[in-house]
Amino acid sequence: LPEPKGRLSVENLIIQLPGVEKPLLQGITFSVEPGEGIGVIGPTGAGKSTLARTLVGILPPTRGHIRLDGSTLDQRDPDELGLMIGYLPQDVQLFDGTAAQNISRFQPEADADAIVEAAKLANVHDLIIRLPDGYNTQLGENGARLSTGQRQRIALARALYGNPTLFVLDEPNSALDAEGEAALDFAIRQAMNRGAAVVVIAHRPSALAAIPKMLVLADGKMAALGPRDEIMRKVMVRPTTPQGTVERLTAANQSEGD
Repeated sequence: LPEPKGRLSVENLIIQLPGVEKPLLQGITFSVEPGEGIGVIGPTGAGKSTLARTLVGILPPTRGHIRLDGSTLDQRDPDELGLMIGYLPQDVQLFDGTAAQNISRFQPEADADAIVEAAKLANVHDLIIRLPDGYNTQLGENGARLSTGQRQRIALARALYGNPTLFVLDEPNSALDAEGEAALDFAIRQAMNRGAAVVVIAHRPSALAAIPKMLVLADGKMAALGPRDEIMRKVMVRPTTPQGTVERLTAANQSEGD
């Protein structure tokens, strides 16, 4: 297979659970070029996290294809695919080990410089070096020694480790303060600058400041796809709602399907 460059292509994706009549996702089609990003928004239950899990290979497509540089995910060696993808799930989980091990995904011969680089991109390096044993500090089961926001920053560094070609973030700013959100914005911009295809799923628009393109999901289907600013003008009913939450999709937007 060719060397990964970072082109993501989603082709008429359908996700349907066995025994369930209604698909979770239906007819999803979009592409992201290397160095480009797309934001995914929509109401609760629209299928956003299902899309994220499918993009990283956790859920196989029922029909349709997800391709990285022309190859479907199942054509890649699982270990190779794991190195190509950086994933920050909605429910962050750290493991019983050191900060360095969690960032490097417990690779046996992890690159110390790459660990520090990922931590700096996630703006968590200073936090780590203040821990009792720095990068060798045991974090405890699920990062028990850290706050929720700190765990999310460590998990962001883990997603950035190894310069992945596909970077998928599901609600990445759900537990971040203003400093953490600035670090997230920096990390997203750096990932795109390095040529990764970036997918950011968010309720809070602040996570999408660096993202040029947006996909709106509603009821498992595409409601809109286009430039971020244009889409945001259409779907934001009240842009200054608490925490910048996207309130709902307008009826016009759902019917346009553009």
